[in-house]
Amino acid sequence: MRRPRQEPWPIHTANTRKANIDPKPPYQRGIVWSKSQKQLFIDSILRGFDIPKLYLRRTTNSAYEWEIVDGQQRLRAIWEFLQGEYSVSDEADPVEGRKIAAKSFDDLDFRDKDQFTSYPLSIVELEEATDDEIEEMFIRLQNGVPLNSAEKRHAISGNVRDFIHNLALKHSLMTDSVWFPNKRYSHDEVVAQMLLVELHKGPTKVRHDQLKRLYFEKRKTFPKTSNEATKVKKVMNFLAKAFPEKSPDLTKVNMLSLYLVVSEAISKYSLSRRPQEFGRWFIGFERRRKENEDKPEDEIDEELASYQQAVQQQTADLPSQETRRNVLLKDLLVGIPNLKLLDDQRLFTHEQRRAIFDRADGRCANPFSNPDCEIEPGWDSFHADHIIAHSEGGQTTVANGQLLCASCNLKKSNKSA
Repeated sequence: MRRPRQEPWPIHTANTRKANIDPKPPYQRGIVWSKSQKQLFIDSILRGFDIPKLYLRRTTNSAYEWEIVDGQQRLRAIWEFLQGEYSVSDEADPVEGRKIAAKSFDDLDFRDKDQFTSYPLSIVELEEATDDEIEEMFIRLQNGVPLNSAEKRHAISGNVRDFIHNLALKHSLMTDSVWFPNKRYSHDEVVAQMLLVELHKGPTKVRHDQLKRLYFEKRKTFPKTSNEATKVKKVMNFLAKAFPEKSPDLTKVNMLSLYLVVSEAISKYSLSRRPQEFGRWFIGFERRRKENEDKPEDEIDEELASYQQAVQQQTADLPSQETRRNVLLKDLLVGIPNLKLLDDQRLFTHEQRRAIFDRADGRCANPFSNPDCEIEPGWDSFHADHIIAHSEGGQTTVANGQLLCASCNLKKSNKSA
């Protein structure tokens, strides 16, 4: 990068060159200044106060001559004020005895207009700067409203950033279904978490340090057609069908939990074509979870309570994710008990066994010649049995499963109940 060159641009010049300035190159964040922040900035210019430098990068390969490295919020505030999109604050004091409060640019006294348009902006022009140099400078220059973690990651160019941002902006799950707005790249953060747990084949830490490492390490090597990328889109497609409209249950915290349970369930069970049932199940789960919070202590469902505790604690950490996934997956298998295993195996999965055990309250189902069995086998000793024998076409589903003690299961053999 050449040594930066500094020169003054009157606001009039910055406005006439507006069409040649890219206000939002890929590393930039969105509009974050509130109206009151813009008004305070305009008030400072009208009073001739000093304002920070603005950094522009000279471009050679785009439709623009410059792009904003630092100063997007300030330039936008100036352009919008000149276009009459907002007025000076109602509480602004006069300037040299002239009223400016509540006035748009067109309503100002001509002397104030002249002072505003002739105000010299201190422009630092950057030439022959690489993308890496610009991104590093952008992160270092931010002040006023500091960059949050998601905005810092968005400044890291590359395949991962582009894949995540495209889904965050365009996928129907994010545009039509989730309840939380895409403020300061919150949708990007959720998609990034989904991708990271998929790359790890399950729960893993998804804090800023881990996500940042993902953006950096795979910025040039991440294939957008990889199995993991395809799986992320498949799960998001499923969730979009499960929740075709905005749902208050699709909070930022819930999204990672939902991703974890769907990613595992559609790989093991025949869930892919049943998104509507899944959506109804989760809405019911959330209702029961909220009701559980208000129950007396002796009536509280301990699993729902453990889920709630995991939600309230460090939601980005491994133990919290594992707890939420396990509780949801077991509850899903109870809620949709006829989910078949995709590989038609005979043995029940760990999650199915948990659902069968809890549904039976740990008590033997007493089939055939032992109706008086009162054994309550523990978790380590019960037998998960097919009601309709697997050898007779019985499916390995929770609906076709029952809890038996070892004695009753041996007497039953491979017969159907």
